[in-house]
Amino acid sequence: FGMLEAGSVRAKNTKNILLKNILDACLGAIVWYLIGFGFAYGDSNDGGFIGSGASGFAMHPEDYNASYASEGYDWAGWFFQFTFAAAAATIVSGGVAERCALAGYLAYSVVITGFIYPVVVHWVWDSEGMLSAFNTATGSGEPILGGCVDFAGSGVVHMTGGVSALIGAAFLGPRIGRFDTEGKPVHMPGHNSVLQILGVFILWMGWYGFNGGSTLSVFAVGVQYSRDLARVCVTTTLSAATCGLTTVICTYLMTHVWDVAAVGNGVLAGLVAITAG
Repeated sequence: FGMLEAGSVRAKNTKNILLKNILDACLGAIVWYLIGFGFAYGDSNDGGFIGSGASGFAMHPEDYNASYASEGYDWAGWFFQFTFAAAAATIVSGGVAERCALAGYLAYSVVITGFIYPVVVHWVWDSEGMLSAFNTATGSGEPILGGCVDFAGSGVVHMTGGVSALIGAAFLGPRIGRFDTEGKPVHMPGHNSVLQILGVFILWMGWYGFNGGSTLSVFAVGVQYSRDLARVCVTTTLSAATCGLTTVICTYLMTHVWDVAAVGNGVLAGLVAITAG
């Protein structure tokens, strides 16, 4: 994300956008460790809206105990979910690029990583969440309309980050110079197409961990998910390629320009779309 966004902004704002990206990771890791993971997954006494957090704040209080049954699963789950939380937070940095003060951005980053994103995770991916297909409860704890399936976070991660970015952009308004005196948009291209496309390629590669890793296992006890993981990688590739081609063709038909940035955005749109299932 850092390379993609650095190439997409003007040269004078490169350091600012990179600083926001790296601080997202640093600050997000601490907040996700202290409270985010607990609000997302909590314990067996959770409600449908948010995790109770007690056994998940700063990881698990029983990790010192040799009889603790999870055998490291909480640590693996924390790390895997941290990458998702960081992605959700970083999406917003691109949406408010070149017009958000650093202090305000960091305050937002704490809130989304520590509360907003964990609540959405609990709804959909926790076994007691009110929108979770894993929720088998009946009566008052029953999931709404039977719950929903979001395989690797198209809604939980990317829609949460996208909606947050939309709201942030609406509050901040457009960049200075984005529209002329008649209200017509002014093209403001990024300063470095190489960084843009390298960022897209790296994200595309990382998406195989994002989507393929969401099988949560390759060779589990009694169950083999290697076939499913391979299929996930194939569908992920086809979606990215198809959307990249579709976007560049549509852009050319409308503008008569072969736009490399449009191809990159199309590839990312395809990756986000296939992440749902």
